[in-house]
Amino acid sequence: MKRSETNSFTVQEASEEDAPAILALADVHRDELGAIIHHRQWLLQQLTRGEIFVAKSGEGKVIGFVVFNHQSLKGQENTTVYYLCTDKDHRGQGAGKLLMEAVASDARIRGKKTIELKCPAHAPANDFYKSIGYQLRLSETDREGNRLNVWTISL
Repeated sequence: MKRSETNSFTVQEASEEDAPAILALADVHRDELGAIIHHRQWLLQQLTRGEIFVAKSGEGKVIGFVVFNHQSLKGQENTTVYYLCTDKDHRGQGAGKLLMEAVASDARIRGKKTIELKCPAHAPANDFYKSIGYQLRLSETDREGNRLNVWTISL
């Protein structure tokens, strides 16, 4: 999916010109996003691969982004969402949902069968993922001892 629109914002594949705004938004929300701050080079690689979508306000300001990766491992065709971020001032207006729909549309076009993501068990985002149709597959503990919920959706 290259571009979707609502009355207040658009969702499209990120361009290199969006990189500073994506990095700035990630920096503002680093407490929520965790390790993203240590993965700036990887983020830029994902951008060149077409695996970042942005939500922009009517004025063209980046108000959200989603970073994902399409995979084909051991015969499994899936997509992993690594980071979803919407600016606090724009939450609850549908940008996150539209970003996730853009990922799902792109994944379907590429023949992927599922989307998976991990979310800290205590994060309010868990309610969001449930509300847009994701199923809680399991909870696990990461290397740092944090509890993570693993969410999936079939395409």
